[in-house]
Amino acid sequence: MTDEYPRDEFDEIAESGGPVGVHRAPRPWWTIIVVPVVVFVAAGLLAFGLAQFLWDTGSGSEASASPSASASASAEPSASASASPSASASASAEPSESATPEPSETAEPEPVIDYDAPTAVLNGTGVSGLAGEQAQILTDAGFTDVSAANLTARPSANVVIYDSEERADTAQEVADLLGIDTVEFGDTETLADIEVQIVSQ
Repeated sequence: MTDEYPRDEFDEIAESGGPVGVHRAPRPWWTIIVVPVVVFVAAGLLAFGLAQFLWDTGSGSEASASPSASASASAEPSASASASPSASASASAEPSESATPEPSETAEPEPVIDYDAPTAVLNGTGVSGLAGEQAQILTDAGFTDVSAANLTARPSANVVIYDSEERADTAQEVADLLGIDTVEFGDTETLADIEVQIVSQ
């Protein structure tokens, strides 16, 4: 077996002094730098574009939200404006209904009765014990300072006399209790605040 091989084109390249065993020429130095730079720049541009897109989207949503807020804000005054005239209209309507009030009876003040007022019952009938009986009626009704005596001067009818305007209600109460129709303002014989003069039963 022989070690020789038939001659081919590789033998000619070797004889001409060309590179032996080298299949690829070495790359220039700038190709090593250009690829990372291009990738870095492309990535930066992509990130910038994405941020710009997101920024525009966010501002758009805020812009769309602000008109709705302003619309609601503008709607509120209109609602209040529409409500206030109706309220004022109803308020103005109420006085018109009550402008002609129905006449009502004037309530009379409560009578002021002084059950501690000095009261004298004077008997001018000649019937013994009549003044005491009438005085007892007043005592049973709540009067605390009642005296009985005989009458010297004789009036024309039974009368209850009071010496001050503030005793008017009290004198009327005494007259009602004793069944006397006449109540007068004047001086009393006994200097009591209220004096009952009885001349007939």
